[in-house]
Amino acid sequence: MSTDKDMSKKQKIVLFLGNADSEGVTAKLKTVGTLYKRKMLESRPENWRKIISIFQEYDVSCVVVKLTNTTFHVLCRESYKEIREELLELIASKPSLFLAHESLLTGEQTNVHADYIAHINDYDPELTEDYEYLVSDYRDIFVPPPAEMTQEVIELLSAYGIIIVPYKKNVELVVVASSFVEKNESNLIFRIYVPSERMWANEAEKLLQLFREYLQKVSGLNVRHDQYRTNQGVVYEFFGGDSLESSSLPQKFNEFSAFMEMCVSNPENAQTLLASTHLNKSEVFNLVERYSKEARRLHVDIKQERERKLLAIRHGLESELAEYARTEQDWSVIGRIVESSIPAASGVLSAITIDRRPLPEASNNLTININPQIIETIHGVVAQQILGNQHLGADAKQLLEIIDQYAGNNKAVLASAVHELGDESAKSEDRITARQNLKGFLFSVAGKVGDVAAGVLQSYIENQAGL
Repeated sequence: MSTDKDMSKKQKIVLFLGNADSEGVTAKLKTVGTLYKRKMLESRPENWRKIISIFQEYDVSCVVVKLTNTTFHVLCRESYKEIREELLELIASKPSLFLAHESLLTGEQTNVHADYIAHINDYDPELTEDYEYLVSDYRDIFVPPPAEMTQEVIELLSAYGIIIVPYKKNVELVVVASSFVEKNESNLIFRIYVPSERMWANEAEKLLQLFREYLQKVSGLNVRHDQYRTNQGVVYEFFGGDSLESSSLPQKFNEFSAFMEMCVSNPENAQTLLASTHLNKSEVFNLVERYSKEARRLHVDIKQERERKLLAIRHGLESELAEYARTEQDWSVIGRIVESSIPAASGVLSAITIDRRPLPEASNNLTININPQIIETIHGVVAQQILGNQHLGADAKQLLEIIDQYAGNNKAVLASAVHELGDESAKSEDRITARQNLKGFLFSVAGKVGDVAAGVLQSYIENQAGL
């Protein structure tokens, strides 16, 4: 069994599975002297065992996988089942990026001759043992696999929390892969986009600053917090030292959230909670006293901001709906719809877990019998007050609802991607990455939301101005 000391001696490495290690992707790795290796999945199980041994021999910092038609076939073979599970578990334990040409996911036929020539150029004679097939067998490399096979691979990878990110042009592959590798080399552990003037935007910024301090002072972790502003929002990025992995961040944030709430409700217990840390009694007392003050302030600010937004929405609706809502009963129903549509101020965590729930057509205790135009107006006014100065259309809102329902642990990342995609002043490489990640997510949930809805949203994502 490897000890922590053994792990510290392992050389750091970036692992490429497939031909994604182009010059544009590996340039920075070469500059900083980071080792990287390429292996192929279009190989026999014996070679997959060699790939697994890389995880044992090196400290694999991240994995970039480029899937081909052949990879889909290999992943579905019964003879690979046992070793496939072992390899995917190892990959899933690391930051990973799975890329595939979009034609493999859509089933659309591409230019076979051009793709064949491109793949001949990809063939590396130094990796002959990595290929199960001779180069002549790659003639149909971009002929889409059968639809049922594609779905089987999508579901297989989804079980490990992996989404296949599609690309149409090589430049998209290079942008997405190089951005992923660069951010991983900087040890990016958390990233979120907050639209300007969004409800609780200021509170979110304060909470993130407190979280960084908590990681440094309480957990003793080396964390750097960067941000940059666009015309429509702010991007917050957390970078950690080698001792902090992004997979541990949700647990750390839950600890921080519980600590903040405890500082308000029971400071004595908060002090007891910190007693087992490296802090001395004086440091514990001062820290709890400061965080108690900050948490109480945040509680008040979050509550008052919600009340301000609620009042602004009601005033806006009084002007917009004067000719439609004529009775006290109408206004009573409208008031209840608005109240149920604004996120609750349930604690300091509300500032960054805000989700705008869809306006209900009915609920257990509320039956709506009201003009559809009134409902549409409520949607618009509530969205403007809650989401801020970034006006999202119906497609973007539907996409956010699907993300909220199906994205699991990727919810925050994908919700940020929707906002970033719609922000023309954001960095172009970030918008391209956001677009491709959202497209990959829709491919992964098409069976749940329906092909028609997924197709409409794919078109929306594809047609964003400026990309």
